Amino acid sequence: MSEAEAENKRLKAVAFMERVGGDADKFESMSASEYAATKGAELLNPSRGNSMTKTELDELVETLADGIDECLDPSLSREEVVAKLQELSDVASGEETDESDSDDDE
Repeated sequence: MSEAEAENKRLKAVAFMERVGGDADKFESMSASEYAATKGAELLNPSRGNSMTKTELDELVETLADGIDECLDPSLSREEVVAKLQELSDVASGEETDESDSDDDE
């Protein structure tokens, strides 16, 4: 669940506990991620203070779309497609990829 969804559910839990006379303070003092953890959920994109600008996000989407188009090349072997998809996964997750590490010419 997203951080916003977890926060919304946490606030609903607080309101519910206040209505039924339960321990609302328990949920009130939690962060959204703590609340999600108590429900066995994991935040999809926890805020790490590294928000992207619209321009950066547009560039990322374009990079990923171009990479996906490359993966659709029928002349690629399965291993080459998997390697490209792993690179795209790293790009999407924000991990740095090493361009000079492309020794796939076997």
